[in-house]
Amino acid sequence: MLSIIICSRDAAALATVSQNVADTIGVPHEIVAIDNSTGRYGICEAYNVGAAQAKYELLCFMHEDLAFHTPNWGAEVAAILADPTVGVLGVAGGSYEACAPSSWNLVGAEYIRMNVLHTVKGKTTHDRLAPPSGSLFDVAALDGLWLCCRKAVWAEVRFDAKAFPGFHFYDVDFCTRVFPHYRICVTLNILIEHFSYGSYTKPWFENAWHYYNKRRSYLPFGPVPVSASEARRLRLLAFQHFMRAYIDHGLPLGLGLRLLAECLSLEPTNRDSLWLLKKYIKVRMLKQSV
Repeated sequence: MLSIIICSRDAAALATVSQNVADTIGVPHEIVAIDNSTGRYGICEAYNVGAAQAKYELLCFMHEDLAFHTPNWGAEVAAILADPTVGVLGVAGGSYEACAPSSWNLVGAEYIRMNVLHTVKGKTTHDRLAPPSGSLFDVAALDGLWLCCRKAVWAEVRFDAKAFPGFHFYDVDFCTRVFPHYRICVTLNILIEHFSYGSYTKPWFENAWHYYNKRRSYLPFGPVPVSASEARRLRLLAFQHFMRAYIDHGLPLGLGLRLLAECLSLEPTNRDSLWLLKKYIKVRMLKQSV
């Protein structure tokens, strides 16, 4: 019933998660593990290779550093994906994707829908953000730790290995291209433990900028109504977050000026944007003096 597709870098982690899946899924399944221990594949290519090999019509793309805490979760996936309007299912996502180089979780907690345990260095936190009622929510984009879809949906859209050859923004990009045709959903009925928080490294920001330029015609989007003023506010917040972090990663001069121009054009007297301008000038001056 379910083909579990994993881009694997660690044989021991793969064995552990495969056993956990077998103990909890509750339906017939297969593990399609794409060996990436040598770094041969980007995650898009690995997932496309795995999906092409899958024998079942329901696909589950997932990281190998996960553990499921919900028994018979496979039946829940099958029931949700039986609805032909649902394209992709996850356990964490955002209901609005701003017109900015931004991911699903950077526009404010009120737009986040998730139910995930995060365990890092022996400390576990339960991140559950959603309205007080309901268990299935429509969103704009999902976190790639766990993505499920019908094989026909994957075949229609596929992961874009050419545009995203590495390991960042494949999830948001996939959802962006699915969204015009199907619903993107988060379920709160499946609890997954993730042994990582992810990281915002320089490659992440480079891919965020690439995504914004590549898919700008799709942006903004989401299933929730957003006023023009709110869309403008969220876009500014996203650009400010991107600018603040990317300064620390040593962005190119031209890109820095473009980001500042975007921030200032949205709200010329915004204090945070003016602070970013000062910080940017200071950083550039320090680099030129070295």
